[in-house]
Amino acid sequence: MLRFSILSLLGVLTLTGCAATTPETIGPRVDNASTSQLWTAHRDLSLSALQLAYVEAELSSRGETRFGSSYIGQRTASAYGKALYSRVAPASSSSDLKNCSDFSSSWQAQRYFLDNGGPVSDPNNLDRDGDGLACEWGATVRSSVRKATAVRTPVRTRPRYTSRCYVGPRGGTYTISASGRKNYGGC
Repeated sequence: MLRFSILSLLGVLTLTGCAATTPETIGPRVDNASTSQLWTAHRDLSLSALQLAYVEAELSSRGETRFGSSYIGQRTASAYGKALYSRVAPASSSSDLKNCSDFSSSWQAQRYFLDNGGPVSDPNNLDRDGDGLACEWGATVRSSVRKATAVRTPVRTRPRYTSRCYVGPRGGTYTISASGRKNYGGC
């Protein structure tokens, strides 16, 4: 059963030929995949950077940031703030451009960015630093990583000891001290 679902998922994101790596083919396939298929794809190390970017944006759109040991940004957060792609100011007038404020969420901006040439080109200037993460998507990814990798310290509570009197096997009474010893003079 697991093998079947992985094979069917690979069919969702992978096709033979170059057409499988274009936004026109990746976007609809990711949109139509189930959440469990997307998380399985997220763990697939053979996904291209573009495919992984689409999978993470779609998972975030569904409110999914973590599943088991996988989380959004697991492999993409290291790009945050690093100039991986060269950026040139767009030639069109600024009134024709989309702005980060035009999107209600960072995943929507990231998805629009990917659908329109990102991360290699950025005609709308949504990724000014060239890290491949549009608008505040990088901050969202970093936040997801921080939450997923935070070391959680268990809250230790001190055992509560009461002054309850116990009766021993020979009829003597005692209480239990904080160190766990019997205190025969405590009752």
